[in-house]
Amino acid sequence: MAVYPASAVFLLLWLWVTLKDPDKGVLVVLASMPFGMFAALSAGGLAILMPYLLASLTITVFFLRRFSGQIRGIHVPRSGFYLMLFGLYAVFSAVILVRFFAGEFLVFPLSFDRLGTRTSIFFSSTMKPLAPGNSNISQSVYVLLSVLFFIAAADVFRRRGPAILEQGLIWAGSINIGLGVLDMAGADTLLALIRTADYALGNELRVFGFPRVIGGFSEAAAFGAFSAALAGYFAPSYLIARRSSHGVLALGNAMGTVMAFSSTGYAALAVVVLLILLHARHFLGRGLSRAFGHWLVIMLALAVLALSAAVVMTPFLGTAGDVADRLFLQKAASSSGLERAAWARSGFDAFVQTWGLGAGAGSLRANGLAAVLLGSVGLPGTLCFLGFLWSALGPAGPIGDANGTRLFYAARVGALTMLSAMMVSGTTPDPPLLLVSLAAVASVARRYDALQPAPAAPRQPEALRG
Repeated sequence: MAVYPASAVFLLLWLWVTLKDPDKGVLVVLASMPFGMFAALSAGGLAILMPYLLASLTITVFFLRRFSGQIRGIHVPRSGFYLMLFGLYAVFSAVILVRFFAGEFLVFPLSFDRLGTRTSIFFSSTMKPLAPGNSNISQSVYVLLSVLFFIAAADVFRRRGPAILEQGLIWAGSINIGLGVLDMAGADTLLALIRTADYALGNELRVFGFPRVIGGFSEAAAFGAFSAALAGYFAPSYLIARRSSHGVLALGNAMGTVMAFSSTGYAALAVVVLLILLHARHFLGRGLSRAFGHWLVIMLALAVLALSAAVVMTPFLGTAGDVADRLFLQKAASSSGLERAAWARSGFDAFVQTWGLGAGAGSLRANGLAAVLLGSVGLPGTLCFLGFLWSALGPAGPIGDANGTRLFYAARVGALTMLSAMMVSGTTPDPPLLLVSLAAVASVARRYDALQPAPAAPRQPEALRG
């Protein structure tokens, strides 16, 4: 077993916060999400990332409090029942289906090695016959932790209001920006303390001389997608509530996405802009204040001025065109694009070979959420996951509370942004903690006005009492 020294800092922080207020363990989990390459411990070929270790501790405390009577009942949103069905089927597929179909066809395993059959001279991924392994266990654990954390986060929101969850997201956004700045500054020695997972590290990659920022993650695509999702949450929240801190977090995380130079991140950021335009009526429903309108015009003018100066004084257009050509137009023909296309075909092939049941969570590496879900958990698991998304993020009726409206639409944009990134480059079926957290916010915010305490009836004068 390997235990990393920096883990003690996170565990002590979680313990200090949780002893004061057990519900705030959820806050610490959310704040730890930017550490996407920090393995807290590893044993027997299995490693657990710090956010998931803290989530497991928080979930344990949550259910202990429930069984001891400190929490009366657990509120599970309707979307949570679909997610639980997805989790149960994922575990069933990882335990039973992978053994039932073992040896029937070749897959790209989740663990990289060169012992299998090489399928192309353009990339190094190899294929092996389908077989159960440690990745089935780890993926089952990650799926179950995501399901249970969704339940815990939704219940905390219902009982305590959105303050704890939103404070956790604020910490996550701030820390993510900080880690991105450290990476841009070349502080690899310091960041090595939280880059302990056995992943291929992409901190030396460049695009036309520009370093690709990866923050606390192992690669630019993961950092770009995570940053875009946070920008997707804070940008609508700022536009609705005019909270300056949320505007700063949206801008900072959007800049992190840009500096990642990731096609996945750029696609996700484009989705943020599109979704904001589609939801404009909710953001502008109460009109623009004079001060906000003035600042908006000033910022747009400064942006146009800066862009014009860059075009005139620097080779901006040529460089931007080269970057776009590299990240989008040439992506499919690059070694990475060919490799990911092969992974996607493998996922769809597994769906066909298993009669639509799936080869098991953790059994294969695919690319794109559709190929990943169909290949791993088949049609039953995919339908459950779609039911979860529709129930949490689908059309909602009027929300009688202004704060509930802000929370729902901000969480919806953030979650859909994360989903768009997963559609492009997702490789595993476990829902990320950020996705289930935003889905929990959206699920409870749908009924936020119904959760508010009813106003007390006015006291009658003494003379009018019976």
